[in-house]
Amino acid sequence: MPAAPRERMNPWRLEWLRMTRSPRGLVLALVYLFFGFTAPLLARYLTQLAKLGSSGVQIVAPPPKAVDGIVNFVSQSSQTGLLVLVVVVAGGLSYDARRGLATFYRTWAPGPFALIWPRFVAGTAVAAVAYLAGTAAAWLETRLVLGPLPAGRMLVGAGYELVFLAFAVAVVAATATVGRSTLATIGTAVVVLLVVLPLAGAVHVVVRWLPTNLVRSPAGLLTGATVTGYLPAVAVSLAATAGLLVLATVRARNREPAS
Repeated sequence: MPAAPRERMNPWRLEWLRMTRSPRGLVLALVYLFFGFTAPLLARYLTQLAKLGSSGVQIVAPPPKAVDGIVNFVSQSSQTGLLVLVVVVAGGLSYDARRGLATFYRTWAPGPFALIWPRFVAGTAVAAVAYLAGTAAAWLETRLVLGPLPAGRMLVGAGYELVFLAFAVAVVAATATVGRSTLATIGTAVVVLLVVLPLAGAVHVVVRWLPTNLVRSPAGLLTGATVTGYLPAVAVSLAATAGLLVLATVRARNREPAS
């Protein structure tokens, strides 16, 4: 009797296995979950903790509010989560870092689309699941120790953050076609996402258009910002994500792998 045919390994399945059968996705999820469970607690008991270390100095602070739990979560998780995300997705998107592996991928993949897009989709999906898990933990913990939050604004803020995370993965995809190593990809993407764009945000005229404006939207929507105020940043993020992916695909077409 002939052996059963083996399931065909395509680029999409490979990236799915890469993320689910390695610690990459788990590490990212644990980072967001850690801040999701601890940030509201810190907001709730910060005054008591400060009094313990104040050596008798009287500390007067307003009682914590429910929004403080999410504000604290966003403040603590935004940069750390983004940094871990860049490291996680850079490993898959830097397919040209080793010549032998790059040659295998390029021979096996039907074209540059198959080199870029499955990795982008897998990285974005893992980032979305990790972030949503952390947000759900923060939302639950905040409700338990601080009070309820408006569900509509929480969901819209989470959606805006997902748009930014997709943009961040696209930045890594584009920088991976510029650098010749995983470390170079990580360094370039970190500079763009954590240095260049935040510095550009210092210009008041353009800040509402920058993708990084979406990072604090979950907290901003709970502290008085309007839903429509973030739409310019959403539009720019979506357009930039598409443009970066097209750029990465075009550059991958004729690029030679590193020696």
